[in-house]
Amino acid sequence: MKAGGDRRFLKPLLEHFGETKVSNIDQDAIDVAAAALYPQGSPATRNRQVYTPVAAVLHRAGVKLDLKRPMGAAAGARTSWLWPEQCFRLFASAEALDKEFGALLIVLTYTGMRLSEALQLTWDRIRLNEAFAYVPTTKIDEPRAVFLPPVAVAALGNLDQESERPFRFSKSGHLYSLLRVAAIKAAVDLPERTAFHIFRHTYATWMRRHAGLDTKGLVATGAWKDRKSADRYEHVIVTEEAKKAALLPTPGGKSVERPARAEKLQRDQ
Repeated sequence: MKAGGDRRFLKPLLEHFGETKVSNIDQDAIDVAAAALYPQGSPATRNRQVYTPVAAVLHRAGVKLDLKRPMGAAAGARTSWLWPEQCFRLFASAEALDKEFGALLIVLTYTGMRLSEALQLTWDRIRLNEAFAYVPTTKIDEPRAVFLPPVAVAALGNLDQESERPFRFSKSGHLYSLLRVAAIKAAVDLPERTAFHIFRHTYATWMRRHAGLDTKGLVATGAWKDRKSADRYEHVIVTEEAKKAALLPTPGGKSVERPARAEKLQRDQ
C-alpha cells in the first residue's frame, strides 16, 4: 500500500491470511480464501476481490505464481465508459473542487494511463513542448511513451512545475471521495467497481468511436499489451454488417434491394 497499491479489498484478505508468510500463499490458499470470504460470490466477484489483489501483493513481494483465475471470471467482465458530455461536466465539477484533481481526470481520459501511472509521473519525465510523457514502469512491467493531446498539455501546463510531481495525490480514501463528490455534483453515475479505471475505458472507447482505431490500433498506442487485452472494446462500434439493417423493409416504406439482388431480378425479368 505504501508503494501506491490499491487498498480496496485488502482488509478482509489481511484478516484472513493473518501472519501467513507470503511465500506460503499458493493457488490452494487463494482458492480457499475466495471461498471463505465470498461463499456466495460470483466468479467475477472472487476474481476482483481476492485473486487480483492477492496477485498484486505477491507480484510486489517478488513471488512468481502462475495463478489460475476462477472459471467464468472473464465472462462477467463488463466495460463501462463515459459519453463526452458526461466527462465535460465531470471535469468542470472536479476543477471546482481542486484544480489539480480536475487536471488529473483530464490526463487520465486523454492518455489512457492507469491511476497509479499518472500519480507516479514526475516533471523530469514530461516534455510539454513535445506533448510527451514517459512512464518507466506500467502494470505489465514495460515502459510506455505517452502522447499528450493538446487538452492534456493545457491541463498540465496550469499546474505547479516547481514541485517534483504534477499530482500530489496518492491512492487513498480522500482521492476516491473527491471522485464521488465530483460525480454527484456533475450528475454522473459512476460504477463503484470501476472508479478511476472508467477513464481508461473512456479513452479506449473514444479512440475507437471518434479516432477510428481498431483493436490492433489500440494495442499500437502502447496502452495495452496484446489484442486479448484490447478486444473488450470491440463492442463499442456498430459493425458494417449490423448497419445493413437500414436496408430492411419498413411499414409504409419501400423495400431497398441490395444492388446485386436488384440486378439479378432485372436479368430474370
